[in-house]
Amino acid sequence: MNIAVLVPFFNNKVSGFEEFIVETISHFVDQHPGERFFILTEPGVSDGPVLPANSTVIITKSSNNALLQKIWWRIKLPSILKKLKADLCISFDEGCSLTSVIPQIIFCREPGKLKPLFIKKARSVFVASQAVKEQLITLSRTPAEKIFIIQPAPAKYFLVADIATKEEIKKEYSEGREFFLFNSSFQKQADIIDLLKSFSHFKKRQQSSFQLLIFADPDSFFEKTLSAYKYRDDVKFLGAKDKNSSSAITAAAYAVVLPFNANEDMMAALNAMRSGVPVIATRNSVVNEIAGDAASYAEKETKDIGERMIQLYTNEEFRFGLIEKGKDRVKEFTHGKAAASLWQFMMRACKMN
Repeated sequence: MNIAVLVPFFNNKVSGFEEFIVETISHFVDQHPGERFFILTEPGVSDGPVLPANSTVIITKSSNNALLQKIWWRIKLPSILKKLKADLCISFDEGCSLTSVIPQIIFCREPGKLKPLFIKKARSVFVASQAVKEQLITLSRTPAEKIFIIQPAPAKYFLVADIATKEEIKKEYSEGREFFLFNSSFQKQADIIDLLKSFSHFKKRQQSSFQLLIFADPDSFFEKTLSAYKYRDDVKFLGAKDKNSSSAITAAAYAVVLPFNANEDMMAALNAMRSGVPVIATRNSVVNEIAGDAASYAEKETKDIGERMIQLYTNEEFRFGLIEKGKDRVKEFTHGKAAASLWQFMMRACKMN
């Protein structure tokens, strides 16, 4: 079977969900040496992962121009697939060709970006969570049997750190103090205000020297909000960090706080659990799907998020229990397992009319 895999970000510099996809594709190709894979990606990819001999990386040109994008999907991609004699195309680009006769599968991360025509054309849609599946069913009226869930896996360089390493990281980033970490994304500006309110509740009740570290670049809104914040000296925006730094900071955190139910929270929670760090999230969130009882859950109110911070601070036994549960739980999520699910669901989709 000739399988085309459309993945514009196929390189080793990506992180988060894109990194999970790239690593899973590598396992996917390796698990099926009898098939032929063609990785279709964009120019500028010079440091992608090393793949087995049954795969070929093909550089294709794309554009942000709406007209050129339409030409790409309707004319150029079908032509490429025909030349490759592809039996199937798996797209990790939130779309598919409406004119190709070759069966296509779409991996969807953001339901709002996936056009209904693409969903209708695709043989099936792969997602990473039940929450995204339900969004597709509700927003696009996609039949449930057309959607398959492939659970993500943590990045392999997130590891448990020893005490000495944690102390060095805290000296470098938090003045030697313990810290809570937010390592996901803000969906709206009000989120940063809610996060600060939660931290305020913790600080008022405990009067501790804890800090709050945030993986984000401070824009004008963040700076203005922080300037009037009582505990502004204990809040730090770290900006973008390389993989080594982000994994080290995560491993040194007292807890990771993920209160906004963003899709990125799944990866953030898995990476934290693999690092031996407890996670605070909200009930009925994407974190709840993967962590089960290995995380501490709050209601959506900012005060309750603060209460969960206090609980971890005042109850070390509870905190260590979450750490051990998290380390056990995260073992269930691997790239090899995700790749096997991808193949299983792909074959099932191929049999669908």
